[in-house]
Order: sequence, then structure tokens, then C-alpha cells
Amino acid sequence: MAGFTVSSLTNFTEKSTELLREGVLFSDDLQNYSMQLGVNYAQYLNFIDCNPYVQAGSCGLSASGSTVLTEKTITTATYAFRDQFCTQDLVKKAFPQGAGTLKGDLGDVVEEGLTMGEIEQIKKQVDADLWLGTNGLIDGWFANLSACTGAISLDTYSATTATLTNIDEIVDDFIDNITDAMWSRGVLTLHCSVAVFNLYKRNRLAANYYRDQDETMGALEMWLFGYEGQIKIKGEPGLAGSNYMLLTWDKNLFIATDELTEIAEAKWVYDEVTDYVWFKSSFKLGTQIAFCGECIHNMY
Repeated sequence: MAGFTVSSLTNFTEKSTELLREGVLFSDDLQNYSMQLGVNYAQYLNFIDCNPYVQAGSCGLSASGSTVLTEKTITTATYAFRDQFCTQDLVKKAFPQGAGTLKGDLGDVVEEGLTMGEIEQIKKQVDADLWLGTNGLIDGWFANLSACTGAISLDTYSATTATLTNIDEIVDDFIDNITDAMWSRGVLTLHCSVAVFNLYKRNRLAANYYRDQDETMGALEMWLFGYEGQIKIKGEPGLAGSNYMLLTWDKNLFIATDELTEIAEAKWVYDEVTDYVWFKSSFKLGTQIAFCGECIHNMY
């Protein structure tokens, strides 16, 4: 009877957890955002807004300026995944078997291959939830934006479907609404779906405005024409099927997880009675926005 080597599965738990944490919670494309660790359920967001006033230098100066301590709560929810595979089915699919065995043990190659497949699907779910909160466990960034005051709506193109002919005007509407405070933050990013990102690229190509891009950027990133080094547009797979767009500085967007009181985990468990092998994974996740008044959107 074909089965998994139990010791192999146990030893692979540490590697599976490492792949989960690096591939989902701390992946390269999430490093631009603010991370808040140690959030077991709810915690205050760690940020302040200081506004010192300049004075002429002299002795005995009094305090001048203001420091606004803003309290916002960031909340995490527990994400749990359970998937099962029949070992007989895996054998029939020509998965590699452990060398020198007569009962068809499936070795490390199988666990690693299946783990990567599971993590890729988890990453897709997390990407969608960070932006849109699609499964109801957490509020995505757009839901956070709807719940707070001060967010900036477009003047002309709110709730307008992007097309090849109007995407440049929609982008201009975003640029026209950038505040002085936002300009002072450094590089700004216009987040949109991959489909909208491709519309903008094709629009620029058609107008012969496209330029060679910074080689350090990702495959779904480019500078807005004429705003190189200032504003980039980024296609977000998590916004697939959505017309929502958001312009802000990336560190304004917070991701919460735990990793202190509760550590993310991914492991395989073999059931000798049923010959099923189970993939089990769990971790904490949440979102919040620090300064809503420095977010420009096209939701309404």
C-alpha cells in the first residue's frame, strides 16, 4: 500500500513553514508596505504626526508646534487552510517515489512540490484580501478607506470604468489631486489591477510616450510618463476584476500579523487509517491605513 514516510513529513514541517512565511507573509512584493508584528487580535497602530513650527533662534524659546497622536486599531483574523490528498492518487499521477522502497513511499520531492502549489494558492487569496477583503475574514485596504474620513475622491472620473482611451485622463485626475503632504512623502504609487496597468502601458505606447523603465522595478511596475522618480503605477494581481485604483505612499498601508505569540505554521500530516495526507496551515493577517487624507481613490 502506498503511503507517505511519516518521518519525512515531520521533518518537512520546518521547511514548509519557512516557505509559507517567506512566500506569503514576508514576500518581496509586500516589503514596501508597513508591517506590524505581534498583533494577536487587536492593537493600536503605531504612528504619530508631528508638525514642528520654525522659530528664530534665541534663548528661552517656548514650545512651538503640534504633535497629533492618532489612535487607530489594527485587527488580525486567523487564516486556516486544510487540504487532503489520497496517496494512491498521487502514485497514479507519477509522483516520484522514495528510492529502494517496495510500498511506494513518496519522498521530500513530493512534499516540496505540493507545498509550493498550496502556498501559491494561499498567496493569491492573501493578495486579494489585502486589497478587497474578498472572503470576509478581514477588511482590505479599500474597505478601510471607505470606513475613514478624509480620503480624496477624483474630481471627474470617480467610479468610471477605465478604457484604452480614457486611462490617461483618469491618471491625470489622480495627479491633480495630490496634496503637498503627499508630495513630501517621496515616491507615490498608483495601485490598480493588472488589466488597468496594461491599459495605461498600451495608451502610452500608442501615443509614443512610452520610455524605457527603471530596471530595478518589477514586471508589473513602471513610472508614470513625465513623473519618473516621483510616481509609479503598479499592477496588483489582488485587484483582478476590480476597477478600483488607489494612489498613496506605500508605507501608509499597514499589514498586521502575529509571529510572536502565535507563529505561522504549515505542515503535512499523514493518516495511516485513511491513507490521506493533509496539508495544514494557519497564520494571522490584518490591514489598516494610517493617513486616509493622503489616499486618492476612484471608488465613488
